[in-house]
Amino acid sequence: MIKNKCGVLGIGAYGGNQGLYFYKAGYPTLFANSARQDLDSLKEVDEKYKYHIPGGEGCNKSRKKSKELFRKDIDNIVNEIKEKLPGIEYLMIVASAGGGTGAGGLASMKRVAMNEMDLKACLIVTVLPDTRTESVQAMINAYDTLGEIESLDEAGATYILDNSKNNNKMRINEMFFCYMDALLTSNCSSTLGNVDDAEIEQLISARGVSIISKLGKDKSDTQNLLNTFHNNVYAPLEPDKVIKYIGLINSGTRRNIRIEDIYSEVGTPLDTYIGYESDYTLCVLAGCSLPYTKMEEIREIIESNKETIQRNITAQNTRRLSQSVDFFGDIQPEERPKEKKKSSRDLLF
Repeated sequence: MIKNKCGVLGIGAYGGNQGLYFYKAGYPTLFANSARQDLDSLKEVDEKYKYHIPGGEGCNKSRKKSKELFRKDIDNIVNEIKEKLPGIEYLMIVASAGGGTGAGGLASMKRVAMNEMDLKACLIVTVLPDTRTESVQAMINAYDTLGEIESLDEAGATYILDNSKNNNKMRINEMFFCYMDALLTSNCSSTLGNVDDAEIEQLISARGVSIISKLGKDKSDTQNLLNTFHNNVYAPLEPDKVIKYIGLINSGTRRNIRIEDIYSEVGTPLDTYIGYESDYTLCVLAGCSLPYTKMEEIREIIESNKETIQRNITAQNTRRLSQSVDFFGDIQPEERPKEKKKSSRDLLF
């Protein structure tokens, strides 16, 4: 199982919440945060798997502050990963795109980990802010973070969740864990064909966006699977049909999912891996484009609020009460020079 080769680094508050599912399932997991309070909230985690990034108590959604903290402490963070997650071949870095600590360190952490650790690939798991309820600053951070992810050329898939997909954000975290865990623990064996460990490693190592879908046996048909490509916890798939690999593990022995229909829906890949006789149907799309359409939507929201935000900031720096209204000074009677009061001795003489 690939699970035995995979470690998890959860950065920031979201990294803690999402990483906790992996930690409780037995994955070697390290939690890093600039806010000690967030680390303390992880009651179920052994203290030795918590690392407080020195120099700050949270980054207040400031990617600039996060980058500076990571720059100063990156050697210690890498050493912590090596010490606490020994022997791993794959590192999954989990951090919010719209936050502070995680957003600022996500892309650079992947690059440094791949350069300084003996890894086959470094996976990214991130989440976009809910465009209905979250702040403009969170959206600015997300836009800039995905721009940095786009520039990465190191091996490893990127999984982009979307908080707009469900009002219950913890449910999004739980569902993604179930999908990823099902892939990393897959060990089906069938004479009809298998998706072996080497092929799963190829799927998680491919650069670009990846999504994982899962269906129970009773719902495993072509249309239900196609629906999961769009009704899910991920940022919307880009409709350009760019795709490198498809992995399909069928439940049972029936060939009840038409692979040609998948090609028609998402594009024709370089290669396809197919297995049978699993307890569930699992499908992986790997090497897809970033969600450019979704990011354009976020950019437009930022632009639409730009004038308002600039006005608010300008208003805070403008003195509108500088003109005094104290007119009493203009009508006070002119003070006469005070005469020296005569003493009783002066009056006597």
